[in-house]
Amino acid sequence: MITVVMCVYNTGNYLPKAVDAMIVQTYADFELLIVDDGSTDGSGKVCDEQASRDERIHAFHKPNGGISTARNFGIDHSNGDFIIFPDPDDWVEPNYLEQLLSIREKHGVDLSICGHYVDKGDDVKVWNPDAKGQLFNREQALMEAMMPHSFCGYAWNKLYSMDVIRKNGLRFDEKLLNIEDLHFVYLYLQFCDSVYYDPTPVMHYNRGSSGVTTYDSPLTPRKLSGLQPYVSIASMAHDKYPQVEKKALGTLGDTALQYIYFYYHSHMDQPETLALLRKTLSDNLPFFLEDSTFSPQRKLLGRIAVVSPRTYCFIFQTKRSLRDTVKKMIRKK
Repeated sequence: MITVVMCVYNTGNYLPKAVDAMIVQTYADFELLIVDDGSTDGSGKVCDEQASRDERIHAFHKPNGGISTARNFGIDHSNGDFIIFPDPDDWVEPNYLEQLLSIREKHGVDLSICGHYVDKGDDVKVWNPDAKGQLFNREQALMEAMMPHSFCGYAWNKLYSMDVIRKNGLRFDEKLLNIEDLHFVYLYLQFCDSVYYDPTPVMHYNRGSSGVTTYDSPLTPRKLSGLQPYVSIASMAHDKYPQVEKKALGTLGDTALQYIYFYYHSHMDQPETLALLRKTLSDNLPFFLEDSTFSPQRKLLGRIAVVSPRTYCFIFQTKRSLRDTVKKMIRKK
């Protein structure tokens, strides 16, 4: 049996669509645990309503503690042999569970990973459309989880073994407020000899229809905490996986570069925060520059940001504005 854990915090308006997609799964031996993480907008009632639709669905209510606490709650209440964590504002194809289980059984691997669509209103694209199915060993999978255009460190596209989780006491780190998925994936991969990624899309990642990109997001304390998972992963990888450590530190530098833009774009006035970001970028600049994932243009911006973050932000904003102008001109044609 597969345990499906959906964690809800004020996202009840999306939940019926997600549950609709689960009820019609071609693999029927599952339980759906809907964990209401202390919602304040009536979403808890929606959870109960959805649980009444099918005997395989169970709703739970707990005080608000963040998504990691809710997912750990799901782990503690799981009755399945496997577990997965789709988000309630996403939805899945009817063969979502069957595909993930089939990948695992066909290739005899410790972790199976599926592909997905990225939905932005009416714009639906296949993530990683040119990718082929691929078998990875442990170190390769650790690297791929941090690659921006691979299977990434998401929790919702991977089918985990409850036996591995229980035997090794694996948990989502409840102190992490951002990028906690990747941290859990890293922990889990320590106990995997082989991983198979089939990029065939069987789920829909909902990016919304507002047109707002991640670069338009303010630099909140929650977002800023996204530096810590890479620090932790680099520390854990130090002795056994030097290439993984370098990759984590390079990505840490790139994340600091993104956050410097958020800082100015949000019109923040917190010198200590800017100083932290500049130091993080500067300390990890060699790993960032060494990483072939990042383009030469991106690396040049990183060099500029260390010396003059305002200049970097001006250049980056100008580049974005020109790109958006060209897109509008093309649409008018």
